[in-house]
Amino acid sequence: MKLTELFAKDTFNMSFEVFPNKKPENLESVKAKVLQIAELEPAFMSVTYGAGGGTSQFTLEIAKNIKQRGDVPVLAHLTAVSSTKKPSLPVLQS
Repeated sequence: MKLTELFAKDTFNMSFEVFPNKKPENLESVKAKVLQIAELEPAFMSVTYGAGGGTSQFTLEIAKNIKQRGDVPVLAHLTAVSSTKKPSLPVLQS
């Protein structure tokens, strides 16, 4: 389901936003925690890209983990700070 369809419904929707840790050694811990959050069955989860791109290298990996293993719709919360028009992340396919 597209998020626009979800928002068009007259229902309560719970979502969570994940802020990737800046330390690579914490990536596996974050991925495990988001799967625990996914068990709460939110309508969707977003993963922030990080203002200034500080955590951007982990955004796609965490989003893929949520989509593939958590079975929850996911989106990348992109920030425009210090970004260019050139896309840097591939699109996740449904």
